Amino acid sequence: MNERSSAAVGLIVPPANPTLEVEIHALTGQSPYVYTSRLPWFPGENLAARNALYLDAYLDTALRFGNLPLAGILVGCTGSNYRLGPEEDRRRCAAVSRELGIPFQTCSLAVLELLQRLGFQRLQLELPYPDWLIAEAEAYWVAAGFEVITTRSILSTLGSSDAYGIQQAEIADYLASVSPPPRTAVLLSGTGMLTIAAMGQVVQALSAPLISSNLCAADWLLRCDPAGSHRGTDLYRQLLARLEGFARCSDDSGVDNLFNPF
Repeated sequence: MNERSSAAVGLIVPPANPTLEVEIHALTGQSPYVYTSRLPWFPGENLAARNALYLDAYLDTALRFGNLPLAGILVGCTGSNYRLGPEEDRRRCAAVSRELGIPFQTCSLAVLELLQRLGFQRLQLELPYPDWLIAEAEAYWVAAGFEVITTRSILSTLGSSDAYGIQQAEIADYLASVSPPPRTAVLLSGTGMLTIAAMGQVVQALSAPLISSNLCAADWLLRCDPAGSHRGTDLYRQLLARLEGFARCSDDSGVDNLFNPF
C-alpha cells in the first residue's frame, strides 16, 4: 500500500451508476489508483428524494474508505448538488474536507473548476434529466456566473427514460448534430451517461468546446496527485488539448484555425 499512497484517490459512486468507474478508468488509466465507495441505496424513493438523501450521505460514504492513504475524494454526482447552488456546494465540500483532512470535491464543482480554469463563460447545457432537474441545473450555472445560451433535454430528444439507458452510438449521433453559438461550451452533465467514447469520435469535427461531467471528474482526480506525475490516457489528453485549443481562441478566426491550421 505504501507504493500507492501518493497515487491513490477515492471515487464515490451512486449505487446503480454503471458508467462512471468505466469512464474514469478510460481517462486516467492505471495511475492514480482509484478506490471506490458507493452511496447508499434508497429503494422505493424517486429521483428527487434520492438526490436529497445522497447529500446527507456524502461524509459517511467517504468515511468508509477508512484509513486508506488517499490524496483526495470526489463524489461522482452532479444532479444531487444542483439544488444547492455553487456556494452551498462549496461550503459543504469544505466542511467535509476539514473533517477528512484531505481534499473533497463534488463532480459539479469539478466541472465548475475546469470551466473557470479554461475561461469559458457561455454554456449550452445538454442534460439527461427530467424537467425539474434541468431547471435546477440551469439555475446552478447561472448562479456560478455563466451565461446559459441553450438548455436541451437529451432524454426528450432520444426518447429515453434515464441517463443509464442511453447508448454510446446514440450520444455520438446526438453530438454530431449539436451546433452551438460561437464561443459557447457544450456541457454534458450527468455521470451515469456514456459520453467519453462518443466525445472521442466527434471531438475533432465539432466546432465547439465539448465538456462532460466524467472528463471533469477525471481531470480533478488526476490533479490530486501531489507529485503531478499523472498525465491521464491518450483519450484524456486528446479531449483536454481540444478544450485548451478552444480556450486560446479569442475570436472565430482562431476557431477556424483549429480545423485548418494551414
